[in-house]
Amino acid sequence: MTGAVLITVIALAGLGVYGLMHSTANVETHIAPPSPLISDYERADRFLNVDLGPALVETNQALPGVNAQCTASLPPPCKDALITLNKAMLDLDNAMTNNQRDIPPCIGPQVQQFKDDWSGMEQGVSMAIGGYTANSRALIIQGLQKYAAIAQFIKPDVDRINAARQTCKKTL
Repeated sequence: MTGAVLITVIALAGLGVYGLMHSTANVETHIAPPSPLISDYERADRFLNVDLGPALVETNQALPGVNAQCTASLPPPCKDALITLNKAMLDLDNAMTNNQRDIPPCIGPQVQQFKDDWSGMEQGVSMAIGGYTANSRALIIQGLQKYAAIAQFIKPDVDRINAARQTCKKTL
């Protein structure tokens, strides 16, 4: 019974994150103008759509595999799906870190909260993968529960980023 409830929570969290990332990843990519002097709004747009865009697409592509493979019985293919998701999550985390100087102050605190929640979710996925390696069902479930518990904060984080982006200066 606990396994079925857990899988339902994971599936709902995965669908929520998938839907969120899917809608964000389909935003048309914008190429920054050649001048390094661009508005904060343009910097925010470039950071969200260009710097993070490819990693968001990668995450979108990984989530359906987790939703399909991670059933209540936690079969071995679930580990492979989690490894793929973990790589995508780390790629997004690295994109945020590598492009941190490109984050304008108008969205900085909101992006930091997203990054903190994203890192917590990734830690849950890593813990679940470690559970497979250690042959510990309890550790797998603990990791998946951590992932699912933190996943509920991702949509509000993104909503706050999008609201803050609207307040960014559109002119120099």
